[in-house]
Amino acid sequence: MNARLTDRDLRILVKCTICRWLTTAQIRRLYFPKATLNAVQKRLRKLSDAGYLRSYRDHPTAEAVHALGPKGKPLVEEKGIEAALSAEVPQQLEHLLGVNEIRITVETSAVQVAYFFAYWQLSDTGWSHGVIPDAVLAVRAPERHTFVIEYDRSTETLTKLLQKLRSYDRGLTGFPFEAVLIVTERTRRVELLSREVRRANLSLAVLASTLADLNQANFFESEFVDLADSTKRKVLAQRNEA
Repeated sequence: MNARLTDRDLRILVKCTICRWLTTAQIRRLYFPKATLNAVQKRLRKLSDAGYLRSYRDHPTAEAVHALGPKGKPLVEEKGIEAALSAEVPQQLEHLLGVNEIRITVETSAVQVAYFFAYWQLSDTGWSHGVIPDAVLAVRAPERHTFVIEYDRSTETLTKLLQKLRSYDRGLTGFPFEAVLIVTERTRRVELLSREVRRANLSLAVLASTLADLNQANFFESEFVDLADSTKRKVLAQRNEA
């Protein structure tokens, strides 16, 4: 089956290459903001049937996720982007999709994004630090602001997360950053993190929010909790402006 590709289709292929896997809703948010869900599903199904995308559904009522397909690989590589086909759906799919959800909330904001690299991209950037964040982010507003991001699904212990925070607190040589941004799925987790961060007496700024809150507002207009003192502030606000 063949499908005549549009510029939007090619952008979808590139994005799926960068993000590895995206849900139908995520692709709709990025490229079909005014289209019905049914229309988006039909287009993605056509691209998948033609081999440009690879689509997967865990069960008949689950939302489909999409990755680059074999026929899409040469088209993406023509644009100078290295494309690797996913052999199988990753075991940590929910975590990967959550990181991409954060990416989308950042990239659909009004702030100019210098870069957003997820953990699977960091090795290609020459990242050599012992601690690997879920993502690193830099924006221009208009000055450069750089952040480390951790997506916390409450699947790892607070002790393990605090170990990472202590590593960040010691600094990453050659990679200065302003704050660690923790995105969780539950408000209760933010409260627990705040208590533990205060006990740890960290010197770096650690800000937390829930993924649901970020999806309700512009990423940089959302209020994060400063875990050191439980005050709220926006990511690009200075600490003394809280």
